[in-house]
Amino acid sequence: MRFWHKILLAVLVLFIGALDVSVVMVMKKSWQLNMASESKRAASEQLLITNNIYENLDSIRARGVSLTPALLVSVAKSYGEHYLKQGIELELRDNGLLLYPVENGGSSGQEEVHAAQEEHIMTLAMPLPAPYQHLELAYKRDISGLYAQQEELIRFFVMINWIVGPLLMVLLYLLIRHLTKPLKLLSETTKTIAEGNYSNRVELNSRDEFGELAVNFNKMAAVIEQRISDLAGMAEDKQRMVDNLAHELRTPLTSMQGFAELLTTANIDQEDQVKAGRYILSETVRLKNLAFKLLDLSVLRHQPLVLAKVDVASLFDTVAQTEQQRVIDNGLLLEMNSSIPAVWGDADLLAALLVNLIENAIPVSRPGQTIRVLAYPQDGEGVLEVQDSGSGMTEEQSRRAFEPFYRADPSRSRAYGHAGLGLSLCRQIAEAHQARIELLSAPGEGTRIRLFLSSTV
Repeated sequence: MRFWHKILLAVLVLFIGALDVSVVMVMKKSWQLNMASESKRAASEQLLITNNIYENLDSIRARGVSLTPALLVSVAKSYGEHYLKQGIELELRDNGLLLYPVENGGSSGQEEVHAAQEEHIMTLAMPLPAPYQHLELAYKRDISGLYAQQEELIRFFVMINWIVGPLLMVLLYLLIRHLTKPLKLLSETTKTIAEGNYSNRVELNSRDEFGELAVNFNKMAAVIEQRISDLAGMAEDKQRMVDNLAHELRTPLTSMQGFAELLTTANIDQEDQVKAGRYILSETVRLKNLAFKLLDLSVLRHQPLVLAKVDVASLFDTVAQTEQQRVIDNGLLLEMNSSIPAVWGDADLLAALLVNLIENAIPVSRPGQTIRVLAYPQDGEGVLEVQDSGSGMTEEQSRRAFEPFYRADPSRSRAYGHAGLGLSLCRQIAEAHQARIELLSAPGEGTRIRLFLSSTV
């Protein structure tokens, strides 16, 4: 079912439902008011007739005439015949015994008709004032006209429903198709963009919400087109980086081969031997780190991660054993502090993340400075943070810090055997934990990198 079909059915059902409920409530209220008016009228007329009969009986009694049943019937008959012309029937009972009108035997068919008529007759009964309280006057008036009027209103309402429903459906169909026409235009434009025509735009001249949507859609399409162009440029940059990486591997390998040949084929003194060995060792370590990090990046993209409870103290001990000597060799201090017992994650990957962050902090720190590793709770999350007091990074460097092979200071990174993959690996570790990683840095103010894990333990 299409969107405009849903709107049509929903509006039609809601409108007709609301209309029907409103009309039924109005008709019900009208019926109540009419019945109340009829009841009030009947009570007033009954009281008037009762008082007239009472005064008539008082007048007869004052003349010394005895009130026999025949006389009572005669009095009731005079009033009954008079009001019968107005559609009002009177009954007079003496201690429950019917005096007027005189009962006549009738067939069962007549009794059924009379019973059906009784449903549309308003009946009120009340005793006469003393000393005639043994007499009861019943007032009956036919209100079948009121019922007929109500039934006519119901038939008229049903007829209106049969007329208004289809007419409303046609009008709603035309209106909704007109209102949803911009959506169809947007859908067609989206389809062309999905097929690769990123330059296509929505041509819609309207000042309503659809016009705003078209403007925003065109802005989005322009941004997408720009991003596609940027991605093409990034692909070229990545190819260039791969070429640079190949060159970076080829150059030290060529030098290492030369020094190895020198060590094995020439007679050189011990100092040159040590120099060549150190160079081969440093380049080997750098190439080994590069190879391992490339492997880690590949594994994280294809292997699901199983989270478990990681003891923060044990995690910090593992990291300290790995990095403590390296920190000391560079004249730095390593400070670790935790205010949470554990976090959820993968212990090896979290250790690799902290090690990478510490190794990134070492070359930018000056002797005597402190690298801090912290663990603390924040807004229901467990935070692992590494701080340094080094040179910091510019806004552009901070933005690109997590890109593979990016080095904020190429000369310093090369001196420490870095290939620009450490922070990229950290970002992938964060993604594998479904966590977010944040970098805060400014020139001359050091760098803080925080990992927000899903929850503390």
